[in-house]
Amino acid sequence: MVYVTGASRGIGKAVSLAACARGARVGMVSRSETELEELASSMAGSGSATYAAADVADNSAVERAFTVLEEQIGPPDVLVNNAGIGSYRSFLEEDLETFRRLMQVNYFGTVHATRAALPGMADRGRGHIVNVASVAGLVGAPFETAYSASKFAVVGLSESLTAEVAALGIRVSLVDPGPTQTSFTAARGVPFQRKYPRPLPAARVAEAVIDVVEHDRYERVLPRWLRIAPLVRAVMPDRFRAGMIRDFRDQSGELAQRWRAR
Repeated sequence: MVYVTGASRGIGKAVSLAACARGARVGMVSRSETELEELASSMAGSGSATYAAADVADNSAVERAFTVLEEQIGPPDVLVNNAGIGSYRSFLEEDLETFRRLMQVNYFGTVHATRAALPGMADRGRGHIVNVASVAGLVGAPFETAYSASKFAVVGLSESLTAEVAALGIRVSLVDPGPTQTSFTAARGVPFQRKYPRPLPAARVAEAVIDVVEHDRYERVLPRWLRIAPLVRAVMPDRFRAGMIRDFRDQSGELAQRWRAR
């Protein structure tokens, strides 16, 4: 059984379809019950799929949703924590509520779902948790401070948890995609406009999620060449910082103009 949060769109939808195509029984969680119902109907015949609507930021709602899924298809062998939202705005201009909301959904949503699934996995002595973080959780993303901080929290949680639960037969993995061809960037209010890296198809990220489970890998960064960014930062932090400042000098200059003219 595979449980997927944020399952109604984008990467979560692609993961649900990929898991179902492999014969897994899939339990899907998202805020949109209508979209979940449509997705479950489209998956009929290729596997077994069910759903429960919940906002992952609400711990009680997540617990209720997981109870419904377990009654219908059984407890999860795999949990894919994918639900997430973004924001593209400078720290100076971002409102405090956005910082809170992104942490509630991206980080605490991961915590809530993991807490709902992990005790049962520990009792059964098996399970795999896959956290979909982001390249922005490996290196700070300028003008995405709220989002980047929430994804750094997911990465830290994953690194800590993987050692804690290993003796219980539970594995923890990270998938860190760069920009992806979903409605995510449009929903944050600013479509992706940079020339690189080119946005990935959601299906490719879903393949990485399946891969870390099937081959028991700890982490996949997509596209692969972006793995060099945290390495450069670790080995040459001053040069890395200088490069970041250079790459974002136009946006930083525009911010300075707006701030001084306010």
